[in-house]
Amino acid sequence: MLLYLVGTPSGVAKENTNDTIIVTAMATDQDTNDTLIYTLWWGNSSGNLSKTNVTATGTPGQSVTLEKGGLGNNTRYWFKVVVSDSIDEATSGEGSENTYCKGAYCSGGTITQVECSGCNGSGKVGCTICGSSR
Repeated sequence: MLLYLVGTPSGVAKENTNDTIIVTAMATDQDTNDTLIYTLWWGNSSGNLSKTNVTATGTPGQSVTLEKGGLGNNTRYWFKVVVSDSIDEATSGEGSENTYCKGAYCSGGTITQVECSGCNGSGKVGCTICGSSR
């Protein structure tokens, strides 16, 4: 029956990684007993997305997560989802997210994965305890 996505999917960099983004999406369907199949589409630029083999299933009104790994350090990726109930199909708008910078241990403390606004484009995070970059 009638199938539609509720908003653009959201993405978040996975904690303690620098190569994984988790996308969350939700769709509704008039038939509450349907199983919905979500397929992730992915790319390095807006409007240039390719279908992946990352899928999830859920019921109408249930949020699902799709995890895409093997990505580049400190890189922005764009995504959308296509949802099917085996009769109808709905496509979301595009979202985007940046992977974390790679953190490292430094003498006197540790660095965890952080958002890359503090890397100054280098892909490395400065250690506030010892002042070096890792």
